[in-house]
Amino acid sequence: MLENSGVLFSTAPMIVLAPFLVGAIIILFARFNKTLSMALSVGAVTYGFFHSLLLLNALRQEPHLGPWQTNIDWFVSSSFKLSMGVLVDNLAAVMLIVVCTVSLLVQIYTHGYMREDPGYSRFYAYLSLFTGSMLGLVVSTNLFEMYFFWELVGVCSYFLIGFWWFKPTAAAACLKAFVINRIGDFGFLVGILMFLGATSGFWQGHSILTFVDPQSSFDLTNAIKWAAEHGTLTTASLSVIAIIMFMGPMAKSAQAPLHVWLPDAMEGPTPISALIHAATMVAAGVYLVARAYPIWLTVDGSTQSVALAVVAWVGGFTAFMAATIALSQNDIKRALAWSTVSQLGYMFVGLGVGAYASGMFHLFNHAFFKAMLFLCSGAVIHGLHGEQDMRQMGGLFKKMPITAWCFLIGTISISGVPGFSGFFSKDAIIDKAMHFNIGPLAGLIGPLMLFTAFLTAFYMFRMFFMTFTGEYRGKAHPHESPLAMTAPLMVLAVPSILSGYLGVNPQALLGALSGHAQALPDVFTAFLHQSFLYMGAEPEFEVPNLLGMGISTVVAFSGIALAFMVYTRGLGINTWVKQTLPQVYQFSLNKWYFDELYMGVLQKIILPVYTAVWTLVDKVLIDGVVDGTSIATVGTGEVLKYTENGRGQSYAMVIFACVAGLALIFYFFPRG
Repeated sequence: MLENSGVLFSTAPMIVLAPFLVGAIIILFARFNKTLSMALSVGAVTYGFFHSLLLLNALRQEPHLGPWQTNIDWFVSSSFKLSMGVLVDNLAAVMLIVVCTVSLLVQIYTHGYMREDPGYSRFYAYLSLFTGSMLGLVVSTNLFEMYFFWELVGVCSYFLIGFWWFKPTAAAACLKAFVINRIGDFGFLVGILMFLGATSGFWQGHSILTFVDPQSSFDLTNAIKWAAEHGTLTTASLSVIAIIMFMGPMAKSAQAPLHVWLPDAMEGPTPISALIHAATMVAAGVYLVARAYPIWLTVDGSTQSVALAVVAWVGGFTAFMAATIALSQNDIKRALAWSTVSQLGYMFVGLGVGAYASGMFHLFNHAFFKAMLFLCSGAVIHGLHGEQDMRQMGGLFKKMPITAWCFLIGTISISGVPGFSGFFSKDAIIDKAMHFNIGPLAGLIGPLMLFTAFLTAFYMFRMFFMTFTGEYRGKAHPHESPLAMTAPLMVLAVPSILSGYLGVNPQALLGALSGHAQALPDVFTAFLHQSFLYMGAEPEFEVPNLLGMGISTVVAFSGIALAFMVYTRGLGINTWVKQTLPQVYQFSLNKWYFDELYMGVLQKIILPVYTAVWTLVDKVLIDGVVDGTSIATVGTGEVLKYTENGRGQSYAMVIFACVAGLALIFYFFPRG
């Protein structure tokens, strides 16, 4: 077993290399053959899926095998060594399974959705490159390597969102995503450099900014301790670095105020919406905070830090804001996009309040049911020949039963109904948020998350009722999608129900029901136990909170019941809000006016200031220096030409003028 495991880990880099190689082969050689392009791309990610599955199983059976790491020196000097390599541990194994599973099913789905598109092979090439970039990010061994793949993910997402570049909306959307992510990436890079500056003396020729080093103690946790002991880092300065670095996750994971790119990114093909906005790109920010968690703690490893409080409040505000916006959206994909923004906020709340395992568990569960929901929306759009407005849908349950049942499972799961995966992770986050105690308003974040859960259940079932129940309101001829599209939905429906049970210990639950509640390990948290240890966090084996579970259940069913009454029984709350509170409705419909605010600031402040500075620097200073130099040169030439004209009287006059000038100088400024 040990020999097999050694081969398994030593060949782990192929999980990342395979999609890159396939992407290059499709672009250079196979792009003229659709079937070959699809087979190569699907084959590469299938290999990655099974290899990742074997790695996870090996780590589960023999925990001492991880963390496994291999590095290649990229740049070496006497005091500085930058490496790139592959890190396989429990946290990375979980993310590898998530990325490979969703990517595999999305690529199979793509065959049915994009078969007639003239860019079919190009799309598969982009998919392979994007998947390779995300897998590289997951297994990065240090912050600089992660930043490298972080940028590759951003570039590939630019290509995918703008895949239909001939559509002005798609071209604008990919540019918007690219620009906003560059803002966040700038903060990420500045944070990395600041942290390196504070800990530079620690690395002593070892690979810098390493997340974990199985062979020595040269990793982030020990770097922070060393810097604190040597006075180059305090809890306050570490919090400043962490908050600046958090700009990267804020942009990549669409957290306010850098969230506005994600809904517009729905202009890309639906398979991309499922891949980028469910399990990969938007999850990268959450994964970064989880992987580099010591940076967000205090210097002594406590979760009572300002940086984590910022993470929690940014996530909490974003979750609530996005939920209120989703209430009024009529485009099925954009409504799901705002749902993604909201659920990502929940994940950051989990990490911010110290519920490390719960935040990652919600990422794990969310990837499956949200990918399924996006793919279901694509199946609906495909069956309605391009229609995305839910007001032109309705009654599709009879016409598209497989899609409808899968969408219902995903809706129930994300709404937090007991028995489905979303309930277990979301309830754990809310329970931990209720005990959050950093800052004067700390007691509000728990109730805010609970109210957001109510909004989530309402707007998700609003989508379901408007799309699948009642009478059909459109003009197309609805039909079920082909097996290549419905099969991935049915596969994703299974973890959308069952994956949540990985976070439950039946004995702990039975003990709570019998009045003898105690903290017992669950499968998911126990598997991440090793990751906790070398990042300085404590494993979260929590006591089941039956009261909290009961309140969460009531909240979820209340949202479902209200949506049922409004959208199937004609309760006119939505009409009443539109007529009585039009400002509130427009505030939600116009997405809190963030886009208008940014465009106003851009047009009224940034561009005028830029124009004024450009005028001053370019027109006045630069042009003035250049023009002044020219004038001075011409004037000097005009004067000096009289010294070289061959006339004796001119030379005598110049000599006389020079002597007179010197005499005047010595007269008015005598020496001594």
